[in-house]
This record gives sequence, structure tokens and C-alpha cells, in this order.
Amino acid sequence: MSFTEELKKQLAAFKKKKYALPMVIVLTFIVSAVLLLFLWYYLCFISIAIALIAYGLPKYFGLTNRKKLAIFGIVLFLVLGISFGIKSYYDFTGYGGDVVSSENGFLVNGTVTPYRGNASTVYHFEVTLINGTNESSVQVNITDLWTYTSPLIINMTPLQEVDNGYVFSTDVALWEGVFEYQFSSNGTKTYWGFGPLSIPDDILFQQLLYTRLLIVFLQIGVLFYLILALSWWMDTSKARREQIRKEREEKGKIDDKKALDKERETGKASKGKTVEKFVCSECGAEVPPDAKKCPQCGEPFEDEEDEMICADCGAKVKQSDKKCWNCGKEFKD
Repeated sequence: MSFTEELKKQLAAFKKKKYALPMVIVLTFIVSAVLLLFLWYYLCFISIAIALIAYGLPKYFGLTNRKKLAIFGIVLFLVLGISFGIKSYYDFTGYGGDVVSSENGFLVNGTVTPYRGNASTVYHFEVTLINGTNESSVQVNITDLWTYTSPLIINMTPLQEVDNGYVFSTDVALWEGVFEYQFSSNGTKTYWGFGPLSIPDDILFQQLLYTRLLIVFLQIGVLFYLILALSWWMDTSKARREQIRKEREEKGKIDDKKALDKERETGKASKGKTVEKFVCSECGAEVPPDAKKCPQCGEPFEDEEDEMICADCGAKVKQSDKKCWNCGKEFKD
């Protein structure tokens, strides 16, 4: 027995266990949560994978009722959304900030301090321009990811000279929000850095919980319910085709029965009739009893009144004959 056949056999045996479906439901929660919480930002097809797992695993192991599957999906996505929101909150608050640089290496060590604060905090942005001077032009672009207001573009001032360039800095007071920043100089730009966070923790948690729930339901839940609807449509179409096939078979049986009954009635009507047939003495063809001549060879037929029986051999002869054509006996008038 091959590995595939053995696996199918074991799965079939496991499906019969009473605890199989509850275990699979728990497994579905765990697998979906792991994919969402740890691989969401790294794989583009995670939403499709989670939707397929959420639909396929429970259904394969016995949760075939679509209403129950739909309810299961709601519970699953609520749990996933809440878990995603909590993890995102701790990721945001536990992060220490980025150190950004440009791809060509001319802008390096770009930072913001402190990483977390409030509306009254003054944030210090700093970056080093390699081979720069105190007359070089360096800017910082600050964007609010929370409210998506117009970004701030601030010219930075030279702070100090270092061995390989010049350090530029600026101090900025920001409103409540979640920000990202980017340094630039004469067309050279750094990667975007995350921070600072100047929003209160309770508001941050509420907003992250709301947005993560929305993400889960829109990007995973919609796919799940589309798969559920598609499976319903396919099963309905299959059942309809089967119904049409049965109706056609039933109609065919009725038509066959009617034809058989008609044939029987026709047979009964013609059963008592005896069809009399004659054979042409010249060519042997069958001719109807009222025919005056053979339709095959054209031989004319004489009426029986002009015939008689030879007394010696029993052959039929015409009354006008002088002797029997069979035995040669001569007839007297």
C-alpha cells in the first residue's frame, strides 16, 4: 500500500471518531492564527490560504451544513481579528524605532527620539549626510498614518561635523497620531522609518482592534463567504441537473409505456383477422385474394367457377380443358 493510500485510510478512520471534528476546529483556529499573526506581512496569499483552510478543514471532517459553517466563520474571524489587534498593539508599543539609510549610502543613521510620546512631546530627528557640509540641504518628511493629513516637509539644520560628513537635525512638536518619516537630500532619499507614536495607549488599542477586525473580515472573511456561496451554487446546479435527468428518464418511461400500450391495442384489434394469401402458380409470388393478375409476372387469374378437380389425380384443371394437365386423363363433355 502506498503512502497516499495509507494516509487516506488513516484520515477516513479518524473522521469516524467523535472527537475528530472538535479537534479539527481547534486546529483550524490555531493554524489560521499562526498564519495571520506571524506571516501576514511576508506572504501575499495568506488571506486566500486562511480562507481555504477555514472552509476546507471543517467541511472535510464533517461540518457540511452551510449555516453552521457560516456561523463558524463569524466566530473564527472575530477571534482572529481580536488576536490580530492585540498583537499589533504590542508590536507598536514595544517597538524601539527605526534607523534608516538611503540605498546609495549617502544618508545614514536616520533616527527619531523619543519613539513614543504625547501631543506635548518635542521629537528630535537626526541624520548623517556623507560628504556633506554645513551648507548642504537636508529635509525630513513626516507623515501621519493615523489621520493621513498633509505631510510635513521640514528643512533640517546642521548639527555637527563628523569624520565622514555632517550631522543634520531638527526638533518638531507633533499632534496625536502615528507617524512615519523619511530623510532626503538633493534627490537622495532614505527608506521610510516608523515613528513616533504620540497617541494615547487606550485610543491606540481601540483603533488597532477596530482596523484589524476590519482587515480580517474584508480580506479573509469575504473570500471565505465567496467560497461558501460558490460551493452552494455548484451543489444547487448539480442537484438541478440530476432532477432534470430524472424527469427526462421518467418522461421517457411514460412515453415507452404509452407506445407499448398502443402497440398492444393495435395487436389485439388485428388478432382475430385472418389474412388470406394466394401464391402465383407461375412465379410463386404472394398476391392478394382479390387480385385479377399477378403483380409480379402479370399472369391473369381465372375464377374458381371455371375450375374442376381431376378425379384420378386431384389436380385443378379448367373446365374448358379436354384432358388433365397432370395425369393426361381425357374428359368427356
